Amino acid sequence: MVVFVSLVGCGAHSTRAFLGDAAAPAPSRIPVDDAELLRVQARARYIVEAERAAIRATDVLMESKDVDLSPSRMQMHLTLPHGGAWYGLFGRVDDAGKFIPAYALKAPHEEPEWMELIPLNTLPIDFSPMARAVRTAKTITVETFGRTSVNPVVLVDASGDITVYTLQGTRDPKRFFYGGDFRFRFAPDGKTLREQVKLHPSVIAVDVAPITEDASRMDAHLHQTFKGPLETELALLMLYPELTSLAVGHVDTAVTYVLFPDGGISVVTEDNPASRRDLLPDGTFASPPAAPKPPEAEAPEARAR
Repeated sequence: MVVFVSLVGCGAHSTRAFLGDAAAPAPSRIPVDDAELLRVQARARYIVEAERAAIRATDVLMESKDVDLSPSRMQMHLTLPHGGAWYGLFGRVDDAGKFIPAYALKAPHEEPEWMELIPLNTLPIDFSPMARAVRTAKTITVETFGRTSVNPVVLVDASGDITVYTLQGTRDPKRFFYGGDFRFRFAPDGKTLREQVKLHPSVIAVDVAPITEDASRMDAHLHQTFKGPLETELALLMLYPELTSLAVGHVDTAVTYVLFPDGGISVVTEDNPASRRDLLPDGTFASPPAAPKPPEAEAPEARAR
């Protein structure tokens, strides 16, 4: 098997010391804690489910007859779960900040790809707060990175706060984009922006066309700010398994996180591969390998020979 490694920049330049550079500090070998890895994995799975639900909702709508796609009615879309179901919503936000749906679709929560059109009067709640949050998040993302194709992922937590991830979209099945992503957190009204985190400083185009039939591929990049992997990175790898794996590190650490399309994460420390830690796709950690047994003492009669 041939392995291709593509080094992808993340707006970062390595500051690790060269051999003999005594003035440079030694890189940290302390990985992020298990709770953070579990959070990243859980959020990545949510992003993947939401993206698949959104893709299916769009496909069903485009395949439907007598659909009015005029820009005056169809200015935005959002997909999110509520009450045990996924809802795909298409419409606009008016000048008063109210979401005016043009079309709505619904799918069971366990099967986000089973989308079907539903009457607007059957929507369980007013989705205006979420739509307002999405509109603001998309506007900031487009202004920051200059690409108008942006996919929002909405998550409402137990407190009512609204988290919106913005990912770079693409219509090219052979290319997708790392980076160009944000994580926003809004108050329950969808108006007050409480947190805005730029996850990557630039947009990175990645070709996902297969290299050869017997080849594998690993992409790699370094973070400047975040010590560990990000949920958007793992989610994109799960959505585009052709990449095989993604290695993520930080410019000032000696720890590498290898992400896999099944949602698994391996934590590897330089110069100490035996300390490898594996978060499995099911959300559990693999048992560490057993320590080698010490050599047995030689019997006295054997030594006398």
